[in-house]
Amino acid sequence: MKKILVSIIVLLTAIVTMAYLYFSKLNKQHAPSDLSLYAAVNQSGFVFSFENDKSILDIFKGQNNFEEIIGEDKAKQMQSLKTFLLSSPGINKLIHKQTVYLSFLAGTGKEINYLLSTQSGTEVSKRQLFQSMKSGNILLDSTGNTTKITLPDSSIFYLGVKDHLILLSNTPQPVKEILSKTFDKKDDNFVAYIKSGSRFSKNSLAQLYLNFNRIPAILKAVVPGKLTGEAAVLDHQDAFASFSYNFSKERVLFTGTTHLNDPHSYYQLFSETPPQKITINTILPEQTANYSIYAVDSYANWRKKLEPWFAYRKEDKKRAKLIEDINLKYHLNLEALFPKYFKNQFLNFQLGSREKLAAIDLTNGDKLNQLLLDLSDNYSDEIKQFKEADLLYTYFGMPFKAYKKPYYVIIDNYLVFSNYAAPIQTFLDDYRSNKLLVNTHAYTNVNNQLPNNSNLNFYVDHRNSADLLTKNIYLPYLKHLQSEKGLKEYEAFVYQLSGDNGTFQSNILLSKPLVIEKEF
Repeated sequence: MKKILVSIIVLLTAIVTMAYLYFSKLNKQHAPSDLSLYAAVNQSGFVFSFENDKSILDIFKGQNNFEEIIGEDKAKQMQSLKTFLLSSPGINKLIHKQTVYLSFLAGTGKEINYLLSTQSGTEVSKRQLFQSMKSGNILLDSTGNTTKITLPDSSIFYLGVKDHLILLSNTPQPVKEILSKTFDKKDDNFVAYIKSGSRFSKNSLAQLYLNFNRIPAILKAVVPGKLTGEAAVLDHQDAFASFSYNFSKERVLFTGTTHLNDPHSYYQLFSETPPQKITINTILPEQTANYSIYAVDSYANWRKKLEPWFAYRKEDKKRAKLIEDINLKYHLNLEALFPKYFKNQFLNFQLGSREKLAAIDLTNGDKLNQLLLDLSDNYSDEIKQFKEADLLYTYFGMPFKAYKKPYYVIIDNYLVFSNYAAPIQTFLDDYRSNKLLVNTHAYTNVNNQLPNNSNLNFYVDHRNSADLLTKNIYLPYLKHLQSEKGLKEYEAFVYQLSGDNGTFQSNILLSKPLVIEKEF
């Protein structure tokens, strides 16, 4: 019996030892594979990835879209990297079929820098690497752990090599920082998120990964001040997104998922809601510069999520007191107003002339109009103003926070409101004249490229936003927006999210005009 027991102990010990050695070796083998990914996400919220493959690089060469988005100068630099470095036999042998990450990060002043990170399947020999580069007429100037490289066309980059890791940047600082520090543990979750989704995107031409926590720091180089209004969706959202690039010469379309890490985010209220057919956009004036649309299945279902959102913000008691006081003061039952007559969609929108408005759709506008008489003052025959503050915020939350006692009109089962009366009159004039966004070719083109069912839609119209952008973007990036070789030809930007069991199926679209071939 003792011999059997001893044999079992020895056997178990051997199994545990072998398992330990096996997994230790496995960890050592795989640890380097994450280095280029950690380098890419270090201080960056925009990470673009693709496989270093000749056919893919040739496809990118014919993609005018990328040159238009990142700018002519940076596009030329990327092409130089591909021509003189990534495609050279010595370099290509080291990183063939390896994942290449291109990340954008905040520089000094109004600069956005980029970092290209990849790795070799074996440890990189600097001597062999440098010899290969010199044979391609590339000039090298090493200082510390960073090497300045000058390509045959005079393009300048900064190279860093450590073990399997290879780094290239347009500026030395990112390379120096990564090679001299351990990676931020805060990036572990983002790295895990990217790795968890990468196995589903093996057949994709390229991927885009977004860490919304890092986006504001990068956009400081582009936009002065805080990200407010419709850009608030990019302001310190604790969220990750993963997209696959859909090849097209006519548009830039990414499809994928968005995951909110913050359980108390307002947008989380829509993540488990079935996508809805969007109809409220049909009332938007043709001069609409941007909008945010929110769609739910029913107010009763959605309110079960809204109540905890107010409670987390410690506004639930204040909100209940407001409802109670108004009911007593006007002898009303507010629960028989907005909760009963709201249909399923609401939105914020801004005109090119800077005026901001909002709207909700209704099941019976005429009835609600009558019930709101005691709560309203007449401004004109049609336009009224709420007597009490925060009514709409109380029932719909964040999007209507800025509307305290707005002016409003109810027309065709829509309640449209603004903090000033003039925008309401402008809206009425355009609406009755049928001067609507949905009647424009550009907007029709955008809608034809995306699903009509969703829960959240963030839209920016390039032409209608021209004056707004002039006042809210630094000059170098404004010139890029207005340049024929930049973004001038793009009609709109759309970020669309559809609830899917706690996460969002998502689309990002940069739309160009539809080219109609002439028949001869």
